[in-house]
Amino acid sequence: MIRVAMTLVAATALAGCALTPPAPPVTRAPATVDALGDVRFAARGRPRGVTRSNTTLSQDFLDLTFALESGQQLPGLLRYEGPIRVAFRGASLSPYRSDLERLLARLRSEAGIDIRTVDSPLMAQLHIEGVTMREIQRVYPGAACFIVPGVTSWQEFGRLSGRSRLRWSDQTTLGTTGIFIPIDSTPQDVRDCLHEEVGQALGPANDVYRLSDSVFNDDNFHSVLTPFDMLMLRVLYAPELRSGMPKSAVARQVPAILDRINPAGRGVGAPRRAPESSEWKAAIETAMTRRNASSTRLRSVDRAVEIAGQMQPVDHRLAVALMTRGRLAFRADPAQAAVDFASAYQLLRGAFGVDDIRTAQASLHLAMFALRRGDFEQALSLAESASEPARQGENAVLLSGLLAIRAEAHRNLGDKGQAQANRLESLKWARYAFGDVDGRIARAQAQLEALGPVPIPPEERVTR
Repeated sequence: MIRVAMTLVAATALAGCALTPPAPPVTRAPATVDALGDVRFAARGRPRGVTRSNTTLSQDFLDLTFALESGQQLPGLLRYEGPIRVAFRGASLSPYRSDLERLLARLRSEAGIDIRTVDSPLMAQLHIEGVTMREIQRVYPGAACFIVPGVTSWQEFGRLSGRSRLRWSDQTTLGTTGIFIPIDSTPQDVRDCLHEEVGQALGPANDVYRLSDSVFNDDNFHSVLTPFDMLMLRVLYAPELRSGMPKSAVARQVPAILDRINPAGRGVGAPRRAPESSEWKAAIETAMTRRNASSTRLRSVDRAVEIAGQMQPVDHRLAVALMTRGRLAFRADPAQAAVDFASAYQLLRGAFGVDDIRTAQASLHLAMFALRRGDFEQALSLAESASEPARQGENAVLLSGLLAIRAEAHRNLGDKGQAQANRLESLKWARYAFGDVDGRIARAQAQLEALGPVPIPPEERVTR
């Protein structure tokens, strides 16, 4: 319910490909319709359902809907009863109305939820308002966006003290919810916040690191609601369920619901899985939190790698820990970082295949190291294989970094035309990923079109 701000170092690839030193960080300005231009991802159809055991999915559903991130258990199921209406409050988020409409269209078609926008806040259950990142982090340090039950505006939220605010555990059904989104962050941050916070405002209140294919998980692998997420929401809003049902009653209904709506999971054996680990969660979140001291983060990520390596069976959480350690150690110990990224890549490729967004995250780093050592063919191969998963996963940070690597590899291999084409496209997606800060990306793109390859302005992106 609180999207945590963490560092995703896909931007390091841009820095690695740059021909000049990185520019100092600057403050982002709010996005405008003109700034977004044609850089939004195109709408596309997504598969419905998940091809794994409905028995396993039943447990996942209960974990998402009957617990909070704090570990507190909820006494009853929470969802909206009846049509759900959504209002944008104020004009600050108007550039993102089309992103919201796309999301709601997916919720209608993939999750079967009656949800639409309305112009009047008086008719809405979900109230989305843009506020500054400074205001958000004044309330929840480290957060990028968050939701609060029982409020309709930032002003109303500010008037309530902590003790007088409605808690999720106080509710027997969902009523009104405020969703607070940063107006001065990047276009991708805003879009990502819309997906996770609207999704969680509908009822799945928990984040579960054990889930590898969900945005209800703070590992940052996924940017938009996945087929798994839509399946969980479809179960939640199935006619067999209702608000307030205790966990035992829901547990009796969910297997039959999944067999009805997810035929691909019928009769599939439930694999053994390592349980959630509160110790691993604490370690990885300490490591990912930028405001912590570097020494603290490194100690914590070493512990996260150790814990994940002892899980039986080992799963994607080890890859998350290895990639986090590689990013933190990249400048101080590049040799160890290369080993960590290679290990994460092998684990993710073996678990999910080469055409997966999770594998693509590791591919970016391996391609960057290949570029640095002059293995341009390898860098190009890795970046090309990862580009389509990044595009399908609608991750502009990852895509812009991969395209920058492809451009530099092509340039060194003598294909100047392809190098310029890739670099132009990289700059296009960098605008969406990092925001067009002070017009620097737009100016760089104009220079490219006139003169050929120029440095990409690198930045470090903070998300979730």
